[in-house]
Amino acid sequence: MLILGLDCAGSACSAAVIDEEGALAARQEVMRRGQAERIVPMIAEVLSEADRTPDALGAVAVTVGPGAFTGVRIGIAAAQGIARAAGCPVVGITVTDALADAVPPSDGETLVVVLDSRRPDPFVERFRFSENVWRGDGPCALPGGLGALADFLHGAPPPIFAGDLAEEARSTIGAGRVATVLSYPDPVRVAALAGRALSAGVAAPAVPLYLRAPDVSAPSKDRARRPSGA
Repeated sequence: MLILGLDCAGSACSAAVIDEEGALAARQEVMRRGQAERIVPMIAEVLSEADRTPDALGAVAVTVGPGAFTGVRIGIAAAQGIARAAGCPVVGITVTDALADAVPPSDGETLVVVLDSRRPDPFVERFRFSENVWRGDGPCALPGGLGALADFLHGAPPPIFAGDLAEEARSTIGAGRVATVLSYPDPVRVAALAGRALSAGVAAPAVPLYLRAPDVSAPSKDRARRPSGA
């Protein structure tokens, strides 16, 4: 099956095309803003490099969060548009699952993915290696910031850390180690995870995963009543 993998949820804009043999083409550019302008041309680039057209796709995979509100929406909208044109399903993959999948197997150890939420409460998820895969407890926001990591770990042995706050997390608790992997999702892994989920019949829909309220406020009644030029 030909699968397109996308990620715009964090500090990168990424796209890849894979089939049963592996990656055919991939692009990844670090950026905190600008994904809306870059993702569609990037999709065209990887499809062209793979010598495939959108109608050949069997599925589109996209990261659904946790991450930046705007980036998550951009990625999902792009995935849905391509999938609609191709007549194929869209599969949602969490950022934490994609990052954990890149960490080498480590029996008996705990993996903690720690992500910058751009607010004081980072996003975290704890994983344990079981049946040859990292299995997570589900991502959450960590009230109290990195200073609350010790309580989050509940006295467990020092873990492996991954994610864009991995170094800071290890320094905060003064123990553990940092996985030598990318701090943002690899689109090839996003696509591969979707392929495995489809094969197992457990594919998740591409629904945004928001762990906190957006940084916006509704207009007050007074402001809503003001004339547009006021």
